[in-house]
Amino acid sequence: MIKFFRKIRRNLLSEGKTGKYFKYAIGEIVLVVIGIVIALQINNWNEKRKSDNILENYYHQIITELAKDYNRIHYDLNAIEGNYLTTYNEFVKKLPTQKSPKAIILSSEKLNYTTTAYTKFNTNTIETLQATGDIKLIPTVIRNKLIELKNDQDRSYKASNDNYDYFLKEIGRATALGYNPNLFPLNGSNKVPEQLYKDLKIEDNYSEIALIIVSSYFAKNKGELDTFSNLKSIQEDANSLFLLINEELGNPYKDIERVTSKYKTLNKLLNSGKTSDEIIAVIKEQDRDNPEYNISERYINSLGYYYLNTLKQQEDALKIFKLNIELYPESWNPYDSYGECLLLMGDKERAIKNYKKSLVLNPDNENAIKVLSELTKEN
Repeated sequence: MIKFFRKIRRNLLSEGKTGKYFKYAIGEIVLVVIGIVIALQINNWNEKRKSDNILENYYHQIITELAKDYNRIHYDLNAIEGNYLTTYNEFVKKLPTQKSPKAIILSSEKLNYTTTAYTKFNTNTIETLQATGDIKLIPTVIRNKLIELKNDQDRSYKASNDNYDYFLKEIGRATALGYNPNLFPLNGSNKVPEQLYKDLKIEDNYSEIALIIVSSYFAKNKGELDTFSNLKSIQEDANSLFLLINEELGNPYKDIERVTSKYKTLNKLLNSGKTSDEIIAVIKEQDRDNPEYNISERYINSLGYYYLNTLKQQEDALKIFKLNIELYPESWNPYDSYGECLLLMGDKERAIKNYKKSLVLNPDNENAIKVLSELTKEN
């Protein structure tokens, strides 16, 4: 092709057609420039496509980490509010009624002197973005929010740990005076030799121990409140960032709670304070073909056992098992579980009826066979 163009130029010069030669030469230059521009454009398209693919991968990684943090924070908030703050408030409420330092110390035995499971945030992707410089691929608005969230996560985690370290240091002072809820019960010496208990003269330190306990738990409680507030804010910001990135991706995810799982879990409703009746209402509202929450027979059954064995709430467990029968009347296991709950509540007649129904649906149900055999012997 190059030889062909060169031949044309020579012919034009040999024929003395200088004007045409220059026009042709200019045209050739224009064609070369156009070719270069097209090549550069194609290269830019390829580079942009590569950048878009890299950015999309980063987006999916970020969303996965945001979802993990969001869901974990939910349980941490419940742990702080339910397991610690409530107990501490009861302790403080009873303080004015305590008649001695010893009574104050005894009342503190119910307090949680360990810490809650503070959230260790998933920050691998943002750290990679910052380390590699790929953070520049992220649009400014999202980039700023992502960096701000990372900073808030770091501050929250550090503050939580600093608070607990301070608490341990303070409570260590009380321990040095003889306070240790695991080893030194204050009503005597059922875990240590009586003479050792007397020799250490722990009773002489009751007033100081009581003051340290009250002050250290006060500081710990303040830290817990701050952590609770920080985690709530981080959870909200994580969801806000999720919505922005999800929109950039074309909204492939239904919501942040279902990024790593197909369904939301009913446990979150339970942990947020919903009653069994309210949870049942949510289950009944679900579209069986496309539910928002996990309402499988197996999952509902496990929820019933959570009420029964962990929470020791038999009436609520019975409601859940009954609902499972209503939703899955042709499945044998809900009848078996319902019968078990009835039996624990002393309703043998109805328990037998449901165990028998379970056997009709599954003649190989060994548990029902065993229970019915034992009930028959008792009668």
